[in-house]
Amino acid sequence: MEKRAIIALALSFLVFLVFMYIGGKTRQVPPPEPPAEQAAAPEPAKPQPEAAKPVAPLPAAPAQPARPAREVVVDTPLYKAVFTESGASLKSFKLKKYRESMPFPTLFSFSLGPVSFEVERYQTVNDGDGPYKELVRTDPLQALPLSLSWDGKEVNLPPTLFYEADRTELSLKDNESGVLRFKAVSPDGVTITKTYKFNAATYAFDLEAGLANRSGRPLDGHLDLYLTGGEDPSRKGYLAFAGSVDKRYERVAQGKFKEGKSFAGDVHWAGLDEGYFFLAMAPTGKEQNTVTVTEPAGGFLTANLKTPQVLPPGQQLTTAYTLFFGPKKLEVLKQVGLGLEQVVDFGWFHILAMPLLYLLKFLDRIFQNYGWSLVVLTIITRLIFWWPNHKSYKSMKEMQKLQPKVAKIREKYKDDKEAMNRELMALYRTFKVNPMGSCLPMFLQLPVFIALYNILGNAIELRHASFIPTLPFTDIVWLADLSAKDPLLITPIVMGATMVIQQKMTPSPGDPAQAKMMMFLPIIFTFLFLNFASGLVIYWLVNNVLAIVQQYFTNKYIT
Repeated sequence: MEKRAIIALALSFLVFLVFMYIGGKTRQVPPPEPPAEQAAAPEPAKPQPEAAKPVAPLPAAPAQPARPAREVVVDTPLYKAVFTESGASLKSFKLKKYRESMPFPTLFSFSLGPVSFEVERYQTVNDGDGPYKELVRTDPLQALPLSLSWDGKEVNLPPTLFYEADRTELSLKDNESGVLRFKAVSPDGVTITKTYKFNAATYAFDLEAGLANRSGRPLDGHLDLYLTGGEDPSRKGYLAFAGSVDKRYERVAQGKFKEGKSFAGDVHWAGLDEGYFFLAMAPTGKEQNTVTVTEPAGGFLTANLKTPQVLPPGQQLTTAYTLFFGPKKLEVLKQVGLGLEQVVDFGWFHILAMPLLYLLKFLDRIFQNYGWSLVVLTIITRLIFWWPNHKSYKSMKEMQKLQPKVAKIREKYKDDKEAMNRELMALYRTFKVNPMGSCLPMFLQLPVFIALYNILGNAIELRHASFIPTLPFTDIVWLADLSAKDPLLITPIVMGATMVIQQKMTPSPGDPAQAKMMMFLPIIFTFLFLNFASGLVIYWLVNNVLAIVQQYFTNKYIT
């Protein structure tokens, strides 16, 4: 293998590392508006409320509630939500079909820098009854999710306004629907009602916010709906804002909102993405809205949807929203009908990742195991790349035959690099050998690898999907979660061993220095793969085993 091939291999490895870092953070469009504090966008025209109705004046409520705020529980087959009368907002939203973590007690753990090793005892979810996945994570500096406020020229209503709930519990069975109402009267004489409408068959629900002006003066301002969230402690770096504004998909990762960012225009929907799960709000009216995203503390985001309104005295209006709190599952997101499926984003190689995901799901319907489905997918991709790999092995064999001639040219022109390269190129043309041919398969397979990397990190289908959940003949956890690393580090170490075997079977470079450098690759890859998702390691391991088989037959039958 010539120096150019080595350089190409090193460059491909560098590209791989760069893609691992930024591949999942691409397809981001810079926010159209500068931070609100620096250059606020012009205020859109404030529409008059449609079908405003006269209302009878009512006395203002006392500034302090007469009793503590109660909690209201909404229970469906899909989730259990807990609202509070303080702001008629969410305190908790737990998904019943997903667990916060796998219920495996740790027997022994060891860590050395970035490398960790865990021995866990396997138990079923029913035995351990692990906690349901919680979507509400807040910071003291944030308003609770679905808090509502009014920011006006003369009247301001805080997001913690006390509401009276019409019930303390709502339980829905399959396909049942239900309504939960909250009502508040401010000291200024403004009445706010929040009506939530639930359907047990979906993660989406509706909110109607009613505003009645009994204050005797016009209300000129904007109605604000808050969506707040925090990153999953076990998945750092995935929290991001995502939305559809003026028919453009916007996505900005956490850490870029220190000064706040605003998105103004036709806000179709806006939400917070934590990797596997998504929280979204979508205004159903025709008003021009503004979404302002702030970062009150590390690991937390707040999205504030502002709807401008003008409400004369004695009039009332209603602003409606569709809300979604659930998994980033394509069929579930499409069911909502708002285009939320755009949030299932696999980075630069999204166009390649989507068919791979569909193929994985198809294979899972056959094998009922995503691990075996991944093995079959690896075999399929290996068959697709069989011919380029065959040409690569053949090129390496031909290059090995030329090594004596290459060595002579290098010795003869060791003091004249230009002449050496000219003679080497002439030699390769004479024997019709491409020194870069052995690197072609790596370049071709790199997009597949990165697409699978992003699938395993973002596809909800593979979260907590098991392959071989326990070490054979024991109750020790092994490959119980394809989206998490191998806790026993067995698969990455075996993968490294297969790379060593491949090197032993591959024609060695003529330059001893290059050969030594190549020997470090298995060590580097093994170290990198120690913390990769076990599903990705399985893909690479099976791919290596198939490469060894192909290399064996190539070496035996190609002379």
